[in-house]
Amino acid sequence: MMAYILIDKKAFFFNISLLQTKFSKQKVGLVIKDNAYGHGLEIIANLAKEAGITSVFVKNAEEAQKIAHLFSQITIFYGDYAPLGENINFVMHSLEQLATLPKNTNIELKINIGMNRNGLCESEVIEALNLIKKHSLNLKGVMAHNGFGDDLGSEFYTQKQRFNKIQAEIQEWVHMHHLPMPRFHALSSSGALRSTEIQGDLIRFGIVAYGYLSTSPLLSDMDFKPVLSLYARKICSKALKKGDRVGYGGQGVLEYNSTISSYDVGYGDGLFRCIGNEGLCAANGEKIIGRMSMDTLSILSTQDEICIFNDVREWAKAFKTIPYVILTHLNKDIPRRVKP
Repeated sequence: MMAYILIDKKAFFFNISLLQTKFSKQKVGLVIKDNAYGHGLEIIANLAKEAGITSVFVKNAEEAQKIAHLFSQITIFYGDYAPLGENINFVMHSLEQLATLPKNTNIELKINIGMNRNGLCESEVIEALNLIKKHSLNLKGVMAHNGFGDDLGSEFYTQKQRFNKIQAEIQEWVHMHHLPMPRFHALSSSGALRSTEIQGDLIRFGIVAYGYLSTSPLLSDMDFKPVLSLYARKICSKALKKGDRVGYGGQGVLEYNSTISSYDVGYGDGLFRCIGNEGLCAANGEKIIGRMSMDTLSILSTQDEICIFNDVREWAKAFKTIPYVILTHLNKDIPRRVKP
């Protein structure tokens, strides 16, 4: 008896097919960092390979090692260098990082184009290129993160133009030094979906592959399908009377004679701690009663198994957050399985 996560293979393939049809198979890269946004790194990696994905992005070397045999290019966003294989690229965010790498390390340069989070400043780019040549590093890619893809203002286009300018400068330098041309990519899901022209070699798709649109519906009419469902199993049931109180502090008060059941999932599994009287329900409308506990949740149901959610948008809305947060909080120890 244990809660589990079900990954919908058909929904995942549907989402990937939408992207490959709109943007071409060669341009679709997949972000599978942070345990594939909570979906399960190795499960999603194997499905991605089956769907024809050849380039993926992970958080660290530990994630890369688990899937190194599946893809022609795996890019590690963060962490120290480790000798992992010829298909592994390391993202470099600073000049200091470049000076620490052994010869022939595959790298991708991260450029700050206005988000002011990670990456080299525009003024450091040529110095970085000279360091790459001096230390005999392999420049496989140049990337940025346009952080305004889901913003209706003009900053998205300002950052896009900034990256195009930097790309042209790097291409000129590479030609001048007779080196292999790196790939260029600055767009993620929301930025690509709002763009009428894709100039980069690759798009880093993340949340849309898992069924959620992070940008305004005004900017895309693509109908993505949520991939993940969370199920819990019944521990026991109780026949209670109107007015009986349930859970810590008696927060749940029954409005009529009811049978409630306790299910084996709680905030210890990474769920946000909800209180049933706030109106949050399970996937098919079953009412949650009282405060969630660490390992259990009381629901107005007698089902042996219940779907807690198959679309996390309502949970995200209830906690004033975004789907990413609900998904990535799901405990890695919850078993994941694939629905054919």
